[in-house]
Amino acid sequence: MPNGKGRMGGYGLGPSGDCICPNCGYTMPHGRGSPCNQLKCPKCGAMMTRTR
Repeated sequence: MPNGKGRMGGYGLGPSGDCICPNCGYTMPHGRGSPCNQLKCPKCGAMMTRTR
């Protein structure tokens, strides 16, 4: 699925992909409607980021 124009004029990465912790490397599936950068890592508490 190509990246398309998302809400608020930004470009979203779509529903697929994973969230990854830049601190400890923990990964979890990305959930629709919950941006990775708003999730805390369950292992170390750092903010997650999105993989491509």
